[in-house]
Amino acid sequence: MGTLVILGHSGDICCRKVQERLLGRARRVIYLQEDRLFPELGFAWEVQGRTRRGVVRFGEQEVEFGEIDAVLARFFGVPVSPAAYQSADGRYVSSEWNALAMAWTSELSCTVINRVRPELWYRPSMNVPALASLAPGAPFKRPRMMVTTRLDDARAFLKSCGGRVRYEPLTQPSAYVIEGENGLEKLGALAGTLPFHLAEVVEGDRFDVFVVGDSVVLTSAGGSLAWAPQGSVTHDSRGIAEVLGLTFCRLALVRAASGDWFCLGAERIPQLYDVDEDVQSLVVGHLAGSLAGDVAKERKP
Repeated sequence: MGTLVILGHSGDICCRKVQERLLGRARRVIYLQEDRLFPELGFAWEVQGRTRRGVVRFGEQEVEFGEIDAVLARFFGVPVSPAAYQSADGRYVSSEWNALAMAWTSELSCTVINRVRPELWYRPSMNVPALASLAPGAPFKRPRMMVTTRLDDARAFLKSCGGRVRYEPLTQPSAYVIEGENGLEKLGALAGTLPFHLAEVVEGDRFDVFVVGDSVVLTSAGGSLAWAPQGSVTHDSRGIAEVLGLTFCRLALVRAASGDWFCLGAERIPQLYDVDEDVQSLVVGHLAGSLAGDVAKERKP
């Protein structure tokens, strides 16, 4: 058996628990802690035609590329502290590291969770407009939305939605409910300058879905394990992950009173700190199984 590599932050619960699960199965694991890589990281990559050779060293551990069976890639591309990132050198190091990590995980011939396509490099999370652009034909319904810089357009959209909408910054994974004209006036400062994204509020039961390969784990809004997902939810959740090219992702879903399911967003680096231990155990088990080869692997041609 070869080596399994985990690439992520030192404080990532998901990375730590997957490492523990794999070590419990007597697998060799190298945990490359992104925020502690430098100056200890040793990396050599030789490219000759279609041949890719190389070696990774971290601390006292070393592995050749050809000895790696699978990689769990959960890096953010920032290997320096927040304070260091404020400097030109910190941002330069981060840019170079992100480019190297993306190129390396894309070229490895073994299983990589997740091997990210270029459109997602700088999108750890995707809201409704991003999903509409990246996966226009993906399953699930999407709420009506508008992106505009004109307050009059926003006012008309608010009225069509019954006086209640969600404001979501296009570049931030956050949302705020706006009710009535008074609420809308708070966005007036953005009119004519920054575009703002408004979406209808879909009332209903909220769920999160973790997709790990062919496995699907459904949780309630509070982070506890929900019932076994219905066939259509399982199928459609896998469908979105497949369209996005992700082995592991988290979807935000709403089941409306009509019975329709809506997708409000997706995360390509799902976090586990806000869910119950039984949910963590299931997700980690699926990840460990995929890395260890319990299921069929897809290798890059």
